[in-house]
Parts: sequence; C-alpha cells; structure tokens
Amino acid sequence: MNSPGTSTWHVIVPVKHSAYGKSRLHPPAGVRRSDLALAIALDTLQVVLEVVPADQVVVVTEDPEVRLQMQDRGAHVLSDPGRGLNPAITAGIDRVRSAAPATPAAVLLGDLPALSAGELRDGLAACAATESAVVPDRDGTGTVLLTHHDGSRLIPRFGTGSAARHARTATVLQPELPRLRTDVDDDAALQAAVALGVGPWTRRVLDSE
Repeated sequence: MNSPGTSTWHVIVPVKHSAYGKSRLHPPAGVRRSDLALAIALDTLQVVLEVVPADQVVVVTEDPEVRLQMQDRGAHVLSDPGRGLNPAITAGIDRVRSAAPATPAAVLLGDLPALSAGELRDGLAACAATESAVVPDRDGTGTVLLTHHDGSRLIPRFGTGSAARHARTATVLQPELPRLRTDVDDDAALQAAVALGVGPWTRRVLDSE
C-alpha cells in the first residue's frame, strides 16, 4: 500500500540504455557491464513502484528490457530524445505537465541499487516539507533526487557538480538516508552500495561471476 505522503508524487526516472551505461564501472570478472547497468536500473525502478502508483511513474529510456518491464507494470515509458540526461528528464517533465498539471513531481536517478522503499518514502516525505528540494548524493556534489510541488517548474541541471546548481533554486536536504543517497557511477560507489545491501537484480548479477 502506498503511504499518503508519497502517493501524490509523480516520479520521473531517466534510464540510459544498458549497452552504454556505467562506463566508469569495472565489474567483477565474468560480469558484463551492460548486465550490471540493467540490474541497477531495475532494482531502482522496482522500489519506485513499491512506493508510487505505476501510473504516476514516468520512465525515459531506450533500453528495450526496461521498456518492456515498465510497460508491463503499468508505468509510462517515453523514448529518450537522445541528447543527454537533462533533455531526457525534460521529456519526462513535459509528460507530467500535460497529464497532471501543477502536481508534485520528483526526478530520481535510476542508479540506486541499494535503495529501499522505506528510505524513498522518507526522502519524498522530507522533500514534501519545502516547495522545491534537492537531495545530494553521498559525496554531496551530485544529485539523486530533485522535487517541486509544481512539477512543471522543475529545472534539471544534472551532471558533474549538479547539487550546487540545483541549490540555486531548491532547498538542500541531507537526510540520513544512505540507501537513497548512494548512486552508483564508479567502483567505490558500487562497493558502498553492496555494503548497504543491493536489490535482487544486482545481487543476482554480481553472484553470477
């Protein structure tokens, strides 16, 4: 059951095609980078669908497996316009704007394999207390979650150092939610996520080495 504090959110999740994702990761021997990238995304999306109704989830991707699974679950799936992360997110924002004008929306990155439903709920609840919020990653420089009470006013400025850019128009929150704030882009982040406990897709891929 979705908690009242999170059921009003529309959540946009951009997911890069697994064939091109996670170029900075060096998977264990016997593990394909594309398989690991796909598993990380599916674990993230699984948790989102535990917290937010599927018809309020917008996934922007060109990955065929992600597309198939999310459509089967009832999420909205948009084609990635192919111009980078921020244009992909903007496509999701436009979808929310047309379907549900002036409703709360959040952008969540799709690389959080240790994410739990409890921490996502807590993170969204914390964000709900302010008009617009940004939750930085564990290093404090990137962004894992960006929200606004009016989703049409979200302005994505993702990329290196994005937390500081988002902080110009959003309140910075730094909750003690390590599973939410551990995004995986490199080997050290993957080790941190594994230490916290990753989801079943990622665990299965890592155990296949």
